[in-house]
Amino acid sequence: MTESNLTTPDPAHDLPAPLVAWLETALAGKIIHKERSVSRREGWRVDIERTNGTRLEGFLRLERFDGDKIKRPICQVNHETAVIEALHRRSLPVPGVLAHDEELQATLFERLPGRDDIHELQDLGQQSEIAREFMRRLAQIHSLDVDELNLKTCSVPVSTEDYALSGIDDLERTYRSSAPEPDPLAELTFAWLRRNIPAAPERPALLQGDTGPGNFIYQDDHLSAILDWECAHLGDPMEDLGHLFSRAFFHPWGEMSPLMEVYTQATGRPLDREKLHFYRVASFAKAALGSTAAVNFFKVEGPLPMMIFYSVAGERGLAQSIASALGVDVEDAALPSPPEGLPSPLTLPIETISDHIIDKELSPRLEDAYLRHRAAELRQLAHYQARRERHLSALIEQELQELRGLLEGPVDTLRDGLTRVNALIDAWDEARMPDVVRYLTRRAQRAEALALPLAGRFSDPHLSPL
Repeated sequence: MTESNLTTPDPAHDLPAPLVAWLETALAGKIIHKERSVSRREGWRVDIERTNGTRLEGFLRLERFDGDKIKRPICQVNHETAVIEALHRRSLPVPGVLAHDEELQATLFERLPGRDDIHELQDLGQQSEIAREFMRRLAQIHSLDVDELNLKTCSVPVSTEDYALSGIDDLERTYRSSAPEPDPLAELTFAWLRRNIPAAPERPALLQGDTGPGNFIYQDDHLSAILDWECAHLGDPMEDLGHLFSRAFFHPWGEMSPLMEVYTQATGRPLDREKLHFYRVASFAKAALGSTAAVNFFKVEGPLPMMIFYSVAGERGLAQSIASALGVDVEDAALPSPPEGLPSPLTLPIETISDHIIDKELSPRLEDAYLRHRAAELRQLAHYQARRERHLSALIEQELQELRGLLEGPVDTLRDGLTRVNALIDAWDEARMPDVVRYLTRRAQRAEALALPLAGRFSDPHLSPL
């Protein structure tokens, strides 16, 4: 298993001693190199020199314990390992397992060559070849007999709700416990999903559960391996196709329509577009609302600028997906121009000051790549905060104006207006829903525009049409 994220040795947060002892004993060698991956899930590049003179290059997944309990959110290393082993036995493109310890909740996967940045390829022909091969492999995985896989960690869905709402109940509980106040887009999403549950498939399939660009690696024109199976479960294949849209939103790999044709040719089954609408909304809900909950969980740890932008931009994709499912046209909304601003005795904007401190004073003296990465994140956050300060008063006034139009009356505060929008959603008047969706989509567009300093390489997410 491999990741192209920036990595660096992390002496302050080292591997637990029991885990090091287990690895060196199980693989008959000594760890000669280890470096922490900068990502939401904990992972390490680990090289082991064995007593027979060979060298193993692995990628270690582990879950930390807090006292006697696994820290949340749980990444389910044991479950992921079982799924990968089952697929590897069938010669499917997944990494092999070099060592696994169920009690330690840790697995060392083989570190395969390849890159995960298909969205950055300039050669569109190469990009298309890799994406098409992935779609054929996905169709192959969906065609596997789940009884023959004998995955003890995967339960077979019983009802239509079990299929459609896989992960949604947990997401709603996690999100509601994390968010300080009910958010109208989240309220709309959970209500819409439960009102539009599609029929169950003819048979369950093994799903990756978060599949698509960014979760596989490639070399040259070919797929090397499909990674990250911690969300794998049994369900409707259309769910995985919905995930392709949310992942391609941030990791563009070409338009989805021709790729869906590759998939349907491989399976011999047509697309159910109504189902695809449902599962695209469900996937964006997990990506956007799940990122919000993760940011609140990690607090000051983790790659927060990226995760905050996933949350904010993902909500735009979520709102647009609901609008598309309802057949609602939404005009583009721009961030309002900032007012003249308050007089200030400062001659330099805060971004200029932060850039100087980070670029001229801190980064040149930081030998550790991880710390340079964190300094760059600090710059992103400073730019975001400065942008919020400039635009916030104009943005609040625009929000109030739109809420007064939607609610057909006076609205004194944003909190009051959003509470009343939540009441509209709870009442679910079909005639009012298109206007609610239009407002929430415009709101999400403005929030995304405000968060552009956090975008990094994800500066222009694009929602492919169904």
